[in-house]
Formats: sequence, C-alpha cells, structure tokens
Amino acid sequence: MNKDNVNINRLTCRFDDKTLEKEYLTHSWNNTWKNIKIILSVDVTIGFIIRADDIFVQGVGANLYYLSYHLFSILLLILFLFTSNDNKRRYHQAYFLISAIGFMNCGAWTYYFSDVTFPVGAGVLPILLMLYLIVYPFHFINGLIAMIGTSIPFVILLVSQGNMSLDQLPYLLFIPSIFLVANKRNREIDFRRDFYQRKKIEANRQLMQQTLKRYFGETLTEKILDNEGDLKGDNIWVSISFTDISSYSTIIEHMSPETAVKFLNEYFSAMHDVIEKHNGQIINYIGDSVMVVFGAPRKLEDHELLSVRCAIEMREKLNELNQKWDANEFSRYWKNHGIDAITARTGIHTGSVIAGNIGSNRMLQYSTIGDTVNVASRLEQRNKEFSTDILFSHEIYTSLTKDLYNQAKYQGEISLKGRDTKTRTYSI
Repeated sequence: MNKDNVNINRLTCRFDDKTLEKEYLTHSWNNTWKNIKIILSVDVTIGFIIRADDIFVQGVGANLYYLSYHLFSILLLILFLFTSNDNKRRYHQAYFLISAIGFMNCGAWTYYFSDVTFPVGAGVLPILLMLYLIVYPFHFINGLIAMIGTSIPFVILLVSQGNMSLDQLPYLLFIPSIFLVANKRNREIDFRRDFYQRKKIEANRQLMQQTLKRYFGETLTEKILDNEGDLKGDNIWVSISFTDISSYSTIIEHMSPETAVKFLNEYFSAMHDVIEKHNGQIINYIGDSVMVVFGAPRKLEDHELLSVRCAIEMREKLNELNQKWDANEFSRYWKNHGIDAITARTGIHTGSVIAGNIGSNRMLQYSTIGDTVNVASRLEQRNKEFSTDILFSHEIYTSLTKDLYNQAKYQGEISLKGRDTKTRTYSI
C-alpha cells in the first residue's frame, strides 16, 4: 500500500495489504453486527413460519431430510448467538453462508423431489439475488457464492415444475445478476476506499497532533484542533508562574552552543514533565525562563494549589538533575566557575488575565496578558533579595492546603512597579 493510493483487488474487492484488510473487517463488523441482529430476528420469525407450514402441509414423514436441516439450523443459530463476540466477528460470514445456502437448497430440493408444487412463481429469483447481494451483510465474494448457491437449485425447481421457462432466464436471472453484481462490487470498493481515506485523515490528524504537542503541549493542542486554531480571547482567573535558572549567564557563557542546547533541553524536558503532571500549560520559553499558566486553556478549580505543588516538585526534580550531572561530571561546566549546583527561582501569582491567540494572521501564539502576569514575573525576580527560590503572593497563600499553609513563610510587603498597593509575599 502506498501513501497516496490504495490497491484493491478488482476481482475479490479485498485490500492487497493483508493488515489493512484485517483492520477493515474489524471496522466493518461494528456496523455489520447491528444489521445482523435485525436480520436474525426476521430470519427466525419467517423461518419458523415457513418450516411449520412445510411440515404441516407435507407431513413430517415426507420431510425428514428437511426437518433434520431445520433442527441443524436451530442448533447452528444457538451456537452462533452464544459464542464470543470475537468468534461472531470472525465467523459471521461463514454462518450466514451455511444457513442461507443450506436453507434455500433444502427447501428447493425438497419440493423438487416431492409431489407438492412450489407455491411461489419465477419472481423468487430476483428476490434471492437482491437478498444476498444487497440485504444480507455479505462481502462481495461471499455474496456471489450465496447468490449462485441458492439461485441454481431454484432455477432447476422452477423450470421442472413449469413455473418458469428457459427463455425467461435472461430477464429473471442473468440481467438482474449483472446489474446487482456490478452494484455490489462498486459499493464494496467504495466502502473500502472511504475506510482508507478516513484512516489516512485520522493518521494525518494524529501526526499533526503529535507535532503540535511538541510545541504547545497536550491541552493546548486539543484546543487548537477542536477550534481549528481559533482560540478567542477569554477573561479568566488563573495562576501564573515564572521560573528562571539562577546565574544563567555565568553558566552558559562557558559552554559551546551544542553543550548549551543539550543542557537546556535536558533541563526543560525534566521541568516539562512536572508541569504537565500538575496540569500546567507552558506559554513560552524565554532563554532560561519558562512561563506557565494554570487554569487555561483548560479550566482548573484548584490552580493556585497546583501551581505551588508544581514549583516544589520542579525544585525536587532539579535536585535530582544536579545529582545526575555530578555523577556524569557534566557539572564541571559551572563548578569550575564557583557554582556548586544549578538552582532556579520561581514567582507565582493568581488573578484575572486575558488568554487567547495573540499575534498576526500569519503567526499566532497562545498567551496570557494582564497585571497578574507582570506580578508573577516580578515576584520571580524578587527572590534574589529574600534569598528564596519560590516566592508567591498573599492571594496564592490563602488558597493553600493546611500542610503547605503551615510550611509557607511570610517574607514581608514589597512594592512592585505598576501597583499602587504593596504586595504581601510568602516563600516555601
């Protein structure tokens, strides 16, 4: 199977790709089973009436063969109904072939070898053709087998009893067969092409989703795909955090570009896992800084608490990274310059922001704007004067659970640029 087209056998109407054929049969079963339940209900009702009538009219003694098949078909039905769903899916075509061909042949030959005249005229043939090529859930080849296997004995029966002449065969059998077989074949191919196209579309969507996740994260990717990239601005209450690596310039200036990229990728990958675990959405990487929003684009009831727990776990993860860097001697890049370990500073604030796609028509970026963002950024910077690594506002403090509430330390009131009132700050 190539990427742009699909090979379907023109004779059998099956995919050349065996894996794709198996997937299609499994897919079609989900729709087929609904139809099968309807057909079984009708078959059981009509079959019972026909069998009871035959036995009543012709007698049991004259129809032992016919009666034996009826009993066999009932057992076959019970076996099919009570088998597992997987076996139903795997053997339903064989079941209907055996049931249909057996039932029709048994009836036709019973009338042929008896003195009772078949009560239905030549019009039964087109009905049989339509039954197996349109109504019954047969795949193309199986439908042909069922049509041939039932029409031949009925042709013999109808001709022998004078219900049909040979010159009627083209109109009652051959011409309807040509049109119905062509229709069945075309429908089968169309179904399979539609399946393949849907499969391609889904594969492309998954590829797009995987690609977008690398840039936007899972939550934002889902929003982008669901809204076709149109994320309109919302005024929403969220928590914002900024995290920076301490002494970043000193650390990075002694690294080669390749080493610097390796270092940052390893650091951000570890932090990303923690942020994602706490339902945070990374808005942007700015050098060594990562900006995270909790509560957008997916709303969160406890985003204040999640933001603090996330910052604590990011600190723990950074300690693990330092141990790893010490073990593989990667830490020489900063220890040789008087820095014992990599540390980071985080500032957190909660409040109202405007969140949505911001940018030009040709390039958009999901972002948050407002005073809350500015406060979180400035709190991150103020860690320096308090010698802390996680600093947050009073609004965050009041939303903490008891264990974190008791761990938090009051650092004092500070003045922040752009705010008339002082901001009470806490660390943990």
